[in-house]
Amino acid sequence: MDQITADMEDYHPKALLLFGSLARYLAGDPGDHPPNDVDLLVVTNNTPFLVMKTDYGCAVELHSFTVQRIVGIARSLRYDSRPAALSKLYGRVLAREHAIDIIAAAMMLGPGYGDFGIEQIEVNGIGDTRDYSIHRVLMGDSWWGRLCRYATERRGPWMRFTDKMARNYDFDG
Repeated sequence: MDQITADMEDYHPKALLLFGSLARYLAGDPGDHPPNDVDLLVVTNNTPFLVMKTDYGCAVELHSFTVQRIVGIARSLRYDSRPAALSKLYGRVLAREHAIDIIAAAMMLGPGYGDFGIEQIEVNGIGDTRDYSIHRVLMGDSWWGRLCRYATERRGPWMRFTDKMARNYDFDG
């Protein structure tokens, strides 16, 4: 982890997050299998090509988000009606064939992400009991914290207009 974090510094990430089975294992979640890979989410406008190609001695799954993309998810969680936000998140799953946007939203919302309407992904038709909100911030803790607070402060579609007028709409990160 230390080598990956050090290599990632060259790409000036806003945040680097460890999630998935390793994060749950480190958090002591008894309901998960032992980790077999390292799942990372990086928020940067500089695609970390060299990190993606480096062999760290274990399987590393790196998901790179631009700042605009992750802030867009946070803005949707904050302002869109729940059905609209959920349709955007789940629509991206179909387009990308991966649930990383939903996992990112769950990490932003925290353990109560189910209250928003995000359902855990089913494996083989069986409900997935893993907590997708468990993660560890490796870099950019204060930035990620501000983004999470922005996303969890529900303002709804009607408040979007007043926030735009008051110039309080954009995330200042």
